[in-house]
Amino acid sequence: MLIFRRIFNFEKARVEQLEQRLNQRYTPGASFPLQAMLSLAPHHWQPAKVLNLSGNGLGLLLGREDTVLNPQSPRVQLRLPGHKLEFDATLSHVRPDATGTHYGLGLKFPDFNARKAYQQLLQPVAIGQSFQPLPADRVIQNEPQFVKQVYVGEFDSVLTVWLAMTVGTPLHSFEFRMKDYFCRAIVATGVLEAYALESTDSHVAKLSTPVFDTSGGLHDEIRQLFKWIVPNLSAAVPDDVRASLQRFAS
Repeated sequence: MLIFRRIFNFEKARVEQLEQRLNQRYTPGASFPLQAMLSLAPHHWQPAKVLNLSGNGLGLLLGREDTVLNPQSPRVQLRLPGHKLEFDATLSHVRPDATGTHYGLGLKFPDFNARKAYQQLLQPVAIGQSFQPLPADRVIQNEPQFVKQVYVGEFDSVLTVWLAMTVGTPLHSFEFRMKDYFCRAIVATGVLEAYALESTDSHVAKLSTPVFDTSGGLHDEIRQLFKWIVPNLSAAVPDDVRASLQRFAS
């Protein structure tokens, strides 16, 4: 059931903190490949649009023809490529309007792994939407051929982009870091690489010098996290930068 086995391997106390801390509503990005199914009656599943997610619940939209004002024992499936989570739910509200029917649902987690898996699913949305620019006067411009921009977010996450000092300042390269793990790429190569944290003066040198090759799928998980974060990036990240990053998330 778990979506990540190496990163976000939360202990119980940490999951409880996340459920409280992430209790605001997060709206998934339009291209985030999250799908939902809602059962309002036994064995009758209907596709639903995910309107928002929070630490222990979500909002779904069903078409007008699927309206059920007093559903019994609702059940929810959440799907990402290669993963499916399924939960019983409690109904907090039903609100019909011109677009369909909005269902607010609280999730029931049968065990700790189910709670942890749901928090793992929420992380790419919460991290992506949390990114905000670091003030320009706090960004050290130490490479004359580039303009560096830095965005910081939840979970000690940092997105750094280097814009070329040419017409239009196109994106040259980027680095996404979360705690001790990060992805990097030079845009021209089209290759997304995952590494362990290291320190060196030039970001170009970093891009070509991996520290170690980790077995057990850790690097794959870091790449997957980045690919799911990109569709959820906040509007604080400029459109042209998000469009360039999207090449590495497809």
